[in-house]
Amino acid sequence: MSSNTPRIETKYRPRLKDKERSRKRRDLAEAYRAGASIRALATWMDMSYGTARTLLLEANVKLRGRGGARTTPKAADQ
Repeated sequence: MSSNTPRIETKYRPRLKDKERSRKRRDLAEAYRAGASIRALATWMDMSYGTARTLLLEANVKLRGRGGARTTPKAADQ
């Protein structure tokens, strides 16, 4: 590898533990129940989607369905 090759910058995030983990879990659960998406919460808390989702599951939050457009018409529309 040459010295001219750019390095990919990564941001190391220490593990969430104890009180900080509990606080973030509580804040995420509250915001998700108020209608925020997991992706929006992850951006807000500066964490990955997977971490935000894991914390919501740890908080016993019932996750919403994905939503979006339906690909088939409803029975009433036919």
